[in-house]
Amino acid sequence: MGSFYTNHTVRGPSQAQLLEWLHDRPAFVSKVEHGQAVVLDAECEEQDGEVLAGLASQISKQFSCPVLAVLNHDDDVLYFELYENGIKTDEYNSSPSFFDESADTDEPLGGDAERLCSVFNATDPEKVEAALRGDYVFAFKRHRDLALALGLPIYSVGLGYNYVSEGDLPPDAPDGEYKHSEA
Repeated sequence: MGSFYTNHTVRGPSQAQLLEWLHDRPAFVSKVEHGQAVVLDAECEEQDGEVLAGLASQISKQFSCPVLAVLNHDDDVLYFELYENGIKTDEYNSSPSFFDESADTDEPLGGDAERLCSVFNATDPEKVEAALRGDYVFAFKRHRDLALALGLPIYSVGLGYNYVSEGDLPPDAPDGEYKHSEA
């Protein structure tokens, strides 16, 4: 069985600002590293794309910042949406026919390497493009390569609310650095 997780990488606000804004919503927020924090939301773990997008849009609008909302479904599909100032500016699906059998292709769709590099101050769109279009067996490995290419916190890979709440952190996760919004 593959991994299931969702998370939001947020560029700009502090951990304290995010925790205060999320105040009564069950979520974990990582420490800020290189200007980025990772939000792990309990409701998003249901893998409802509308909930994932709604939270990303709200955070992005509230803090006038970019947010990358990521969903990994059973390590078969990596899906993300990029929000800037509350507006969706990019979308990516590594396996469009997984949930939509009528899809014309099973090749990855979307994902603008140039935009992603610009938003996250990355310098090599070719590495980003390779992660988006490359041949991967497991979605978390695609996510890892995308995170490395964009300079995102590596501990955002393979990590969601359920894993942290169960104490199942990947080796690169900042142990003890996730704070719960209800704490």
